Amino acid sequence: MSKGHQFRKYISYRRKAKARHGVHSPFVYALSEYLLKANIHTPLILATSHHKKLVNKLISYFGCNNILWVTNKDGESETFLSIKREENGVQLRTERFNYDQYKEYPAPDLYLFDLRAPGDWRLAWEKYKDKLSPNAVLLIISIHHSQAHTEAWETISAATMVKMSIDLYRVGLLFFREEFKEKQHFVLRTKA
Repeated sequence: MSKGHQFRKYISYRRKAKARHGVHSPFVYALSEYLLKANIHTPLILATSHHKKLVNKLISYFGCNNILWVTNKDGESETFLSIKREENGVQLRTERFNYDQYKEYPAPDLYLFDLRAPGDWRLAWEKYKDKLSPNAVLLIISIHHSQAHTEAWETISAATMVKMSIDLYRVGLLFFREEFKEKQHFVLRTKA
C-alpha cells in the first residue's frame, strides 16, 4: 500500500469529481443523485472487506438479484449470491462453486471483484469478460489503493467492451450497455 499514491489520487479525484449537476448523462445523474443522498438506508447484504456501505448502496440501487462475488485467487472457489427481496427484509442464498460449475447459475447482474491484488483482478477479468451480459455491472473495490491497483483499473476500464466507467475513488464501476453509444468515463463525488 502506498499512502503517497492514495493521497495524490485522492487530490486528483477531488479536483475532477463531479456532483450530479456536473454530468450530462441522465443515467449518471440519477446514480449520482442517489449516492449523494446521505440519509438513504440500505440493508446490509454483503460484508465486503472494504467500503461495505457504498457497495451495499450500489447493490440496492441497481436492484441486483444475482451476484458473483470474486474474493479468491484464480483457481479457488467463488461465491454466488441470490437475493430475494421480501416485504419483511432480504433473503440471501450463498453458494460456493468452482469455475466449471459457472454455467449452472443464472447470469449475474453484478460481478464484484473484492480482491486484494490487482493481478488477481486481471485474471478474474480475463476469466469472466466473455460471460458479461450487456446489462451487467462490474464493481471493483479499492481502485486507487496503490499504483498497481490504479494501473489495473485503467487497463480493465479501457477494454473495448466497456461502454462506461465511473470512478468513485473507493470503487470503480464498469458498464457494458449497448445504449451507451460512445465510451464515457466519469469521476463522481459520493458521500457513501
